[in-house]
Amino acid sequence: MTSNRRWLHVAGLALAVAALFTTVNMQGQIVIANETPTGTTFVVNKTSATAKCGKAGCRAETPMFSSFQVTCPAAIGQTCTFHISIDAKLTVSFKCGFGCEGNWAPIGFYQFLIDGSAPTVGPTDEQGNYIFESNVYTNWINGPWPLARQGYSGSVLGSVTNSNSQSHVIQISIGCIDKNNEGGCSLTAHWSTTRVDVFEP
Repeated sequence: MTSNRRWLHVAGLALAVAALFTTVNMQGQIVIANETPTGTTFVVNKTSATAKCGKAGCRAETPMFSSFQVTCPAAIGQTCTFHISIDAKLTVSFKCGFGCEGNWAPIGFYQFLIDGSAPTVGPTDEQGNYIFESNVYTNWINGPWPLARQGYSGSVLGSVTNSNSQSHVIQISIGCIDKNNEGGCSLTAHWSTTRVDVFEP
């Protein structure tokens, strides 16, 4: 095989492999196009919200904001897409025994609900949970240093249908899971903002 043919063979093989990986990586992707923005709702919370539990393997959850309503201006029977984004300054804590630092720590999650259900586009699980960290912490529960804060963001899409009303209830909570059975976990949102952008097809 000449050098030119060998080069073409290698280049063709590389393109085939790249195409294969592109196909595999795009299978979970959803594209929503040609949507028109119709309004935005902002919510700011300057008070703290803490989810905390004290048993091995426990799970804690608490609201970050009071529930609020967002309007889909479409006619009854028609749909809108809600884009919900959030930013929060969080403290993630857990009970750490000897040798656990760096290898353990809880799961931290947001929970997004629209009209009491998980967003139908997501990405969340069936309960609306959006995991934003795992094996990360800012301090230990009852640790020797002041509480550190770190910013965590999240973003989900939800499709809503106006069945009886144009108003839809948004609920956003925070929570932690002591997945490594360390004896508890704590997650505090100190300052938080959320934004809901509404789109119509």
